[in-house]
Amino acid sequence: MNTQFMRGMCLGALAGAAAEILMLTADSPSVKKRARHTIHAVGDAVDDVVDNISHTLR
Repeated sequence: MNTQFMRGMCLGALAGAAAEILMLTADSPSVKKRARHTIHAVGDAVDDVVDNISHTLR
């Protein structure tokens, strides 16, 4: 298996866990809102990358 892929997956999981911890421990609604928007933006970016890779490999 590709080590770069696994490294990227682990980094993504760690970033998601850190964002989740931030959302759970934050008392301020604005921090939660920013974290939610950031998670959404990262999810959109990952979707774009996966689409790009799938079209390249075809």
